[in-house]
Amino acid sequence: MAKSHIVKTVFKSLFNRQSETALEPVEKLKERLENYFSLRAFPLNSGRSAIYVILKAAGIGSGDEVIIQAYTCNAVPNPIAWVGAKPIYADIDPNTLNVDPKEVEKKITPKTKAIILQHTFGRPGPIQELLELAKKHKILLIEDCAHALGAQFSGKKLGTFGDVAILSFGREKVISSLTGGVILVRNSTLIKPIINNISALTPMPVNRTGKELLNFITWRLLLRRIYFNDSGHKFIRGLNSYDFFNVVTARKEMIGQRPQWHPSAMPNVLASIAIEEFGELEKYNEARGEIADYYQEKIKNPDFKLLPKHNGIYLRVVALHNEASRVLSVARARKFWFGNWYNTPVYPMGVDEKALGYERGGCPIAERAAEQTINLPNYLGMNFAQVNEIIDFINNFK
Repeated sequence: MAKSHIVKTVFKSLFNRQSETALEPVEKLKERLENYFSLRAFPLNSGRSAIYVILKAAGIGSGDEVIIQAYTCNAVPNPIAWVGAKPIYADIDPNTLNVDPKEVEKKITPKTKAIILQHTFGRPGPIQELLELAKKHKILLIEDCAHALGAQFSGKKLGTFGDVAILSFGREKVISSLTGGVILVRNSTLIKPIINNISALTPMPVNRTGKELLNFITWRLLLRRIYFNDSGHKFIRGLNSYDFFNVVTARKEMIGQRPQWHPSAMPNVLASIAIEEFGELEKYNEARGEIADYYQEKIKNPDFKLLPKHNGIYLRVVALHNEASRVLSVARARKFWFGNWYNTPVYPMGVDEKALGYERGGCPIAERAAEQTINLPNYLGMNFAQVNEIIDFINNFK
């Protein structure tokens, strides 16, 4: 939660002139990511924009189907709908919250053109199984690494297995440039059409970039200080309902419609933040992972089911509880920063699921997991005295 350096980076980017020979921040970010992944990288304004551009570049559109998992964010099915294709939901493995490959196989039809493999909260998904399915049926495999930057599987970085992958630098992601996304390309046949689509992008609207910056600064200076106050919380929710501060999910996206700024080019000011954050990647992942390991060791209340340990990263630490909403309510009264990713099969609560192609009862395991989901705090800057408070709260919760 600290991240005060973001404010400094913003002002430095806005008011410091670069030398004429220096790379523009977006180009510098692109270079850093290409060196890190050994793949072509294309920054743009968001992860959902990245999915949209990939689908357009692959020629996926009306009449086509793209398989995704339930227990996901609207940012995944929305761009599928925006290109005219249909999101097809597959159920999950309750022990990983990643897609169940057997369920994916059941959903494949002649209309299936792609599978999006989500590495939920940094846990590697069923890579080998989906690689085999994609190869067998000659369909595109897109890795969704929005939660998984820096994670590995079998000694290789996530994002380097599929034909193509996306990263997200949005709020509360592994690193954050407030908003931002990247396309990583392994399948060389996609490079030219992706370049053509990226080249055609217009700049992100100045008012939209300003809104992102205003949101961050206002949250740091005011809103987080009144968040646990009932009146303050209602005030924040009221602002969000009018898109005043809620820059994460626009009202149009809640009903499956495309805001005009998706997709657009990544602004240099946000690329500067991403570069700064990227330098902290290992430190961030290590800090979150240490807290996750400590929870695994110290939480003893059998009513809280922690998922099995894994070798990815821990963007979020999930515990499942039969009365999750009550736990979250009591935790909020104690001013604990618990989270609710994902408390509905298509997040956030209130999204028009039908508009995004989801029918209730279609993925019962995902629906049940969503009802039970609690995110335990492992935010950046959290100290172990605070972690122990959470553990005491959980172990004594009845």
